[in-house]
Amino acid sequence: MDISIITNVIFILGITTVILSCIASKKFCSYRKKLDGDSGSLSNAISLTLLGEAIIGLGTLVFAAAAHFGVLPSWSIGLQSGLRFVMFLATSSTTIHLMLVLNKIQ
Repeated sequence: MDISIITNVIFILGITTVILSCIASKKFCSYRKKLDGDSGSLSNAISLTLLGEAIIGLGTLVFAAAAHFGVLPSWSIGLQSGLRFVMFLATSSTTIHLMLVLNKIQ
């Protein structure tokens, strides 16, 4: 199979994943406004977790594009580490927040 076809499919899946995570996050955020108490807190936490998922997905897509176009080797270790830090901070902090909300509800 031609590598450009695989690369195009990966980019389409990546973009679709980021967009779907953002749409789902927005929907949960809108549900939160209609809910009270634990349901509202849980809906907000899920919304934030999906936003964290979108950030890590976007970061993964950026790294894939940089590698595909051959610019990744020119990026400094500091830049690469900074991007990874942002990605993992976003997903870990939103997941921790979701876990704390779930523990509070229990």
